[in-house]
Amino acid sequence: MHINVVGAGPDLVMLHGWSMHSGVWHKLAEGLAERFTLHLVDFPGHGQSDWQEGQFELPLLLSELEQKLPDNAVWLGWSLGGLICLAMQQRYPEKVRKLSLMATTPKFVGCETWPCAMAPSVFESFASNLHVDQQQTLQRFLMLQAKGAVQSRETIRELSEQLATQHAPQPEALRQGLALLLQTDMRDALSQATCPLQLILGERDTLVPASMPDYAKKLNPALDVTMIDGVGHAPFIAQPQRCQELIELFIDG
Repeated sequence: MHINVVGAGPDLVMLHGWSMHSGVWHKLAEGLAERFTLHLVDFPGHGQSDWQEGQFELPLLLSELEQKLPDNAVWLGWSLGGLICLAMQQRYPEKVRKLSLMATTPKFVGCETWPCAMAPSVFESFASNLHVDQQQTLQRFLMLQAKGAVQSRETIRELSEQLATQHAPQPEALRQGLALLLQTDMRDALSQATCPLQLILGERDTLVPASMPDYAKKLNPALDVTMIDGVGHAPFIAQPQRCQELIELFIDG
């Protein structure tokens, strides 16, 4: 697993979202590296990380992260990365001093007891289309992340450019990542978490409904929630300075 370590100061681990790589953080990371030692992770089969079958199965992934990353760090996860951060805090609480979740929900797929999420058919469609045309499927996902946002074209262009800076993700890594989005339920992890928790959301996010924080705060009333107006599923791209300010305030608090 490739982990790029930059900056100086307290440790801050950063986990990217589905189909991307750690380079997607570059605007936000540039500012944060002035105050923190950043550990920019490429998930297996993404970016500069190698791929071996089964590496994206959650127990194995968490074990590898536990071995390669420092104790008592602040963790920041975007989308799928946030889901994995929640799982990490539950299994290895000594690793996570504070947890910042960006455009993340403890359960991406809706059900009767969690109506504030996407229909399973959305992710199932992406999974089936990956077998037909991976590049087109990834482009559709990028468009979904920016849909409805004020700066949607700029966000799509930025995500597309970052995706193109590395080799295409391994197809099986993408499929296993989608399986995590479909199957993982971290509501218990959120409700039981004892470390400080921050949630940064985009008001126009099509993957994480704006109603989700109401349900999340019932699970953990201590959750610190900020909704950024006009932003979609990638707030750190649309408003990197605002996100940096929120993260620094959270860490310093």
